[in-house]
Amino acid sequence: MDPIKLIIQTLEAMVGAHSQLLDLAKEKRSVLVEGDINQLQNIIYRESSCTEEIQKLEEQRKALVKVYLEGKGIPEKDSTIEELLKVQENVEHRTVLSGLAKQLRSLIREISQLNESNQQLIQSSLSYTQFMIGMHVRKEPSIGYGPKSKNRYTNLLDAKI
Repeated sequence: MDPIKLIIQTLEAMVGAHSQLLDLAKEKRSVLVEGDINQLQNIIYRESSCTEEIQKLEEQRKALVKVYLEGKGIPEKDSTIEELLKVQENVEHRTVLSGLAKQLRSLIREISQLNESNQQLIQSSLSYTQFMIGMHVRKEPSIGYGPKSKNRYTNLLDAKI
């Protein structure tokens, strides 16, 4: 099969895998809001297998681009799509490759934004949890001498009303 068609098929598979990862990130956001730990673990497992697939596809893409560029007599600088586009003479292939590259960039940007948002959501949840635990757990006594140093515990459950 034509090497450029193999590259295009690999890029299409990468777009599909990134779309799946984006869907999982969106699903994770709603699960984080709901606080469903079991569902979150399931999503994380699926994300892990999806990222493994993306890594394999990326290695395959690099190898195919390297072979293609070497076949054209071009020494390998980078195995990037941009390098491939520079030497691509077929307008149709160049258009398809360019479109796939744009799709991948867009998907990666959106995944990154969602992951940052999810990370902030997790951080807020952790801060709230730590605050609530701090409200119900005794604080360490302050070190010092004198009659007032013994009574420096703060505990919501022991408060007198």
